[in-house]
Amino acid sequence: MFLNTDLADEEKDCYGYCMQQAIEYFMQGEFEKAAIYHENIIRSLKQLERLKREKEDYKRLQLILKQMEGDQQMAVLSAKKWRV
Repeated sequence: MFLNTDLADEEKDCYGYCMQQAIEYFMQGEFEKAAIYHENIIRSLKQLERLKREKEDYKRLQLILKQMEGDQQMAVLSAKKWRV
């Protein structure tokens, strides 16, 4: 799902930790502290989404490159065909 799996794993761990802390503070009635952890959860989710899009963009670029390489090979083969 991600190109940089180490960074994604760190963000997933951060998300889980922040969620746990937010719930604990919520249950204790410490709403301001819970809100701070929720803000960190949002940051982690945005980072995970960015990492996911990077991988999608990378795959798209790989496909374009393969298509260009195929087009180039076809052009070379076509040029050889007419030289014979």
